[in-house]
Amino acid sequence: MRNLYLIVLLALAVLLGCDEGSVRSEDHMALVGVTVIDGLGNPPVPNQVVLLRGGRIVEVAAEDGYEPPRGARVIDLAGKYLMPGLIDMHAHVTILPMGEDGHAARSMDREASERAVQTLLAFGITTVFNPAAPAEDAVALREAVAAGDLLGPRIVTAGNPLNRTAPPFGPFVATPDEDSVRSEVQRQAGLGVDAIKVYSALSPELVGVTIEEAHAAGKRVVGHLQRTTWTQAAELGIDAVTHAAPWSAAYLPEAEREGYKGSILDRLDWLEMVDFDGPEIQEMIAALAERGIPVDPTLIVMHTKFWGDDPRHRENPELGLAPAVSREAWQRGTFVDDWAPEDFARARELWPRLLELTRRLHEGGVPLTAGSDLPNPWVIPGVGLHQELRLLGDAGIPPLEVLKIATHNGAVALGLEDEIGSVEAGKVANLVVLASDPTAALINTRAISHIFLNGVFVDPSAVLSTLGD
Repeated sequence: MRNLYLIVLLALAVLLGCDEGSVRSEDHMALVGVTVIDGLGNPPVPNQVVLLRGGRIVEVAAEDGYEPPRGARVIDLAGKYLMPGLIDMHAHVTILPMGEDGHAARSMDREASERAVQTLLAFGITTVFNPAAPAEDAVALREAVAAGDLLGPRIVTAGNPLNRTAPPFGPFVATPDEDSVRSEVQRQAGLGVDAIKVYSALSPELVGVTIEEAHAAGKRVVGHLQRTTWTQAAELGIDAVTHAAPWSAAYLPEAEREGYKGSILDRLDWLEMVDFDGPEIQEMIAALAERGIPVDPTLIVMHTKFWGDDPRHRENPELGLAPAVSREAWQRGTFVDDWAPEDFARARELWPRLLELTRRLHEGGVPLTAGSDLPNPWVIPGVGLHQELRLLGDAGIPPLEVLKIATHNGAVALGLEDEIGSVEAGKVANLVVLASDPTAALINTRAISHIFLNGVFVDPSAVLSTLGD
């Protein structure tokens, strides 16, 4: 780990034209001549100066006639684009290895988790929300980053997901009644998690109990839901929901509900049968929008299923960026191993329906966030979030709005909008500098030349070089 920090310090020294020992966080640093994309949805502003000091943005001003403070270290960024650091709102950074029985372990692989965290940073991700994990491991990983023992994005984390039943593997915990729900929420709160996760089989009554107990402890509640509908969860006061569709039978025409079972393959039926203009979906969108409840579509994790037989995922040349334990798990099994060629063909025909629902949520006023859902099969740390941004663009959301979704919206969803998520004076200097304009093409979010984490320059190529294959 010391090698990573040494690389950061040396990169900063080279960037500033000084020796390692003279780099001080209290010095002013002026990023000059850059086009600023503020993350708030405003048009890009060219020829700006962004002044940093003490890990924060001190000032954003026009370059013309600007005089940096005496002694400020000036970095010429003419022709480049500066935006807030990206926020991955669905990154399971506590990587669980797969045992010989083919099931996920109950505790994290520390080396793989540290690798994933570092890779995310190298792709311009300066904050992550870890939405479900073994609580003790998740808090320990978060604290390692916060203490400076591990170079990586700021981690906000949930703990073990609460479900009606739980297998004897993975992070899930069984909470079949009110007492068990309250006890588990109190346990996780005592360990110091930032949020509580409720899972697909939990009833509306127990989701309500979870929300009540978690809010009393000052914790947000995020839901991967199915038995409880998104509409019910919104009315109960949930703080966020995840994934591209609710997949609940309650949203289907009444005549189709009884035969729907909700498996991964059955979701193709759901997309085919659901009426986006029907009262059920319209009420859901209104309930989420009226309460400002964010939805994290994680389109990429469905794309890797619908195209689960496609070399673009299975033979991606960047697979080496994923931890070895993840790659080994993907080779051993995915969620669509039993799909026939005609199932994949049907899934691809229905893909535009999933994009349409995402667009309708956005146009209906539901705040969207951006998440990758790593380490699901073929979702590569860092790469997956940039793929997600392009899929949001494919849904018909303009690039400037997608950038807001990936920065400011994430900060708001985490309750951190006063600290991160936009390029404004007073905010933490978590910034990404791009060589090409992301508002012209979202693929340009990958053209990263500089990363600033808490005001300190991080060379993305140097971080990746330490990880190897």
